[in-house]
Amino acid sequence: MNSLLNKQQFTIDPKKRNQFCRSLIQTWETLSLPTEKEESYRKFPISALDWKELGFDPQEKKTKIEDSSNSVEKDLVSETILDEIFALIQQYLPKDYFSYLSVLQSPGIEFFICEDGLVTPIDSSLGDEPKFSFRIFYVPKGKFSQIHLKTQSNHKSDSLHLQTGIDVFISDKDSQVEILDEENYDEDLVQFRTVLLLSKDNTSVKYHHFPFGGFRSKLLLHSHLLGKGAEVTVDGVSALGKRNLKDLDMEMHHLADHTTSKITYKAIVTDRSHHVFTGNLIIPPNLKKVVAHQESFNLSLNKKARAEANPKLEVLAEDVSCTHGATVGDIDEEQYFYLLSRGLTPEESKSLLVTAFYGETIHSIGFQEDVKLDLESSIHTILVGGK
Repeated sequence: MNSLLNKQQFTIDPKKRNQFCRSLIQTWETLSLPTEKEESYRKFPISALDWKELGFDPQEKKTKIEDSSNSVEKDLVSETILDEIFALIQQYLPKDYFSYLSVLQSPGIEFFICEDGLVTPIDSSLGDEPKFSFRIFYVPKGKFSQIHLKTQSNHKSDSLHLQTGIDVFISDKDSQVEILDEENYDEDLVQFRTVLLLSKDNTSVKYHHFPFGGFRSKLLLHSHLLGKGAEVTVDGVSALGKRNLKDLDMEMHHLADHTTSKITYKAIVTDRSHHVFTGNLIIPPNLKKVVAHQESFNLSLNKKARAEANPKLEVLAEDVSCTHGATVGDIDEEQYFYLLSRGLTPEESKSLLVTAFYGETIHSIGFQEDVKLDLESSIHTILVGGK
């Protein structure tokens, strides 16, 4: 179910959607279910998943093609815009089994034109059946937009259930967009998700990621800086408890001169949770004036919890400025005992230090204060009581 402040969601002609899907089938037929032998899945226990329990057969290469004879009542996206967008997606869509699965198995494409103002699609799902989704967010030339994604899941049984999805954000020339991506999932969800950022000339993209809940989650975020002067900033906070595993794989592809990117990601783990962050900065030869930075900060609140950071650089150009860094640690004991000496309880001291760890990330978001307070509340709900 989607809720919009304005009329910003448009319909894609089923014939165009079917044509696009058919253009992907040849590549789709070459892809197979990934295993831990592949670099991007080596930390994700995909071989341990019970596909029968998830109600999905990964060996079936089905494609959901709509009936083109269905009548269309909503406003249609122009063919000129669609042809360009589909061409970009086909070119830069990760050659990943679940990325293609999300496109080809989704019942349709949700298309949003994000002009000046706030776009707030809310996606709620209930039940145990596998779910597939495909959304496109297009920011026209010279426009500024804020997008607040709120995705949540609930179900009634004790069995695991599957969700795969892909979200594509395309920023046209001279546009600016800030994206707040908030996920709240039940503890039995197995999720595979792709986020594709495509940025043209002189664009500014800020992407904030806050995933909460779930059982097993794999995220592929691929950002392509396609035009001169493009700037992309990615940050976020993962708060993990219980036996939750999140495996985040983020790539920044610089494809033009005078481009700038930065990834700053934080994770807090407690109980028996496990967080994996892999970041990769990719800069091909002959590019000029490229600036790229990557940072991963991880805080563990329990000796049985795990956090891993894997920063990577693939820099083949010379006129660049690139840095990377990563930390994994516990609460600072000196700061903790100092707060205790000032009269705070152990719980208050711990809460204050954890809040300080992620607070800067939340306060840097350009959304309203009540949104930020909700994010803080979600993090506290997960971490309170962590040993």
